[in-house]
Amino acid sequence: MFTDSRLLPASGMPPKAGQDIQGTLWQEMMRAGEIALFCFDARSGQLLTAKGEVPQTPLSEYCMAFRSLYMARRVAKGRVTSNPRMMCVLYDKRGRWLATLSRLGEDRRNPGLGLAWVLFQFPLLAFLGTVAIFVMSTASAQWFGTEPLRWQHMTAQEWNGIFVLGLLLGGAGKLLFEWARYQMVLRHARPALQPVGSPERDALYRRLARTTNPNLLVPLDITFTATSIEWPSPEKYAAWAEVLGREGFEQFGEYLIPETRTLTEFWLNSREDLTATIVNHPRVGMWLAVSTRYEDWSSFGVANKNETGVDPHPTKRIVYVGPDADAITVIEKARRDRPAGVRRHPTRDRVLSDYATSWRQHVEWRRARGTTVDEFKRVSERKARAKAAGTPWP
Repeated sequence: MFTDSRLLPASGMPPKAGQDIQGTLWQEMMRAGEIALFCFDARSGQLLTAKGEVPQTPLSEYCMAFRSLYMARRVAKGRVTSNPRMMCVLYDKRGRWLATLSRLGEDRRNPGLGLAWVLFQFPLLAFLGTVAIFVMSTASAQWFGTEPLRWQHMTAQEWNGIFVLGLLLGGAGKLLFEWARYQMVLRHARPALQPVGSPERDALYRRLARTTNPNLLVPLDITFTATSIEWPSPEKYAAWAEVLGREGFEQFGEYLIPETRTLTEFWLNSREDLTATIVNHPRVGMWLAVSTRYEDWSSFGVANKNETGVDPHPTKRIVYVGPDADAITVIEKARRDRPAGVRRHPTRDRVLSDYATSWRQHVEWRRARGTTVDEFKRVSERKARAKAAGTPWP
């Protein structure tokens, strides 16, 4: 449907308003005929999310790809109206800048073509309306026996009258078409404006599950950059690190994952085949996870954070015990509840590559499977609760 859209990754590859661009990942992911919409801060040029927020992670740096220019421009106008400090920029698959919309108006690539199209519509509508008049005259003569219009015998004055009526009829048809298209947009957007838990909102989840494309914002591959982490809560980190050391874990290293902008410290307990990670996410904050990996690449883990609402990989189970759980609770549950199987021994030479491989397997599964109705519903409900409570949401 012409109202459909999807999100494409734009991390490190945003264009500059008014300038063409080439060789970006979001261009490669666009389909023929799609229009990319970027949101920026009108003063600084900072890339923004669709809600006007500064992205906190690369996953929040995206553009919206629409099937039609009409829908892209309508959404852009709506964004600018709701946030006057925002400007929206449109691009095609070739990376050509098409238009910039801001509170000052719209700046187009070829403004003369827009004016020419407006002027061309008048004779076009008159012609189409005239054709419609002759078609209706012929149909009326066939069905009701009326006298048809005979263009061979019409005078110049009669032709002028027909053209005027044709223009009026074509204009009415144009207005009717625009009204119908606008009603389709309203109908498409209405479920998203309904309260969480309403039947209309549930219908939105079903539509999203049918039409939403695979999540392309989460990268398939991740890399690791050695760093020194300044933990936002040194006391929490010190308490977790003390328990890990006491429970037989050895610190492996501190790394930044640039693709997600998360900071991760790895700990290994080779004797018990356990791997622990202390993670700091820009939006969610800190958490501790302890896991066991198996030779068939399945895994079992425990983390002291809230559930996200999305289903885990069928062979990569993780249990969320909440942010209030201490380190010993996480470790003991990871030991006690892990299933039997041939464990993959964690070693220093493969801990990072194993982590990256498991990440890719999960993303490939997620993209192939898509998102279910229940997942959309759970995520929406938990996001609403987090917003009401004023707590961060992943």
